[in-house]
Amino acid sequence: MTYFAVAWWQTMTNCSSRVLLGILDERGAVETTALASAVDAHPMTVATKCHELQAAGHVRQVSGGVYSITDTGEKHLAALSEH
Repeated sequence: MTYFAVAWWQTMTNCSSRVLLGILDERGAVETTALASAVDAHPMTVATKCHELQAAGHVRQVSGGVYSITDTGEKHLAALSEH
């Protein structure tokens, strides 16, 4: 039980807004499965985070499970990077 809790916490850390936005900023439009591989997280975890980022206006869904960063997302990433 403890192992699962630690692994879940590490996955959420790897799947932060800052990390995902940074990848999208560098690579352009990316599928959630590729994002998941890049951050070593489950694709559903990444999809959930992308939905949250989309609701905040930081990313947009290009098609299916493909997301790209928005202008608002770029500004948010810059603000996150300053801290």
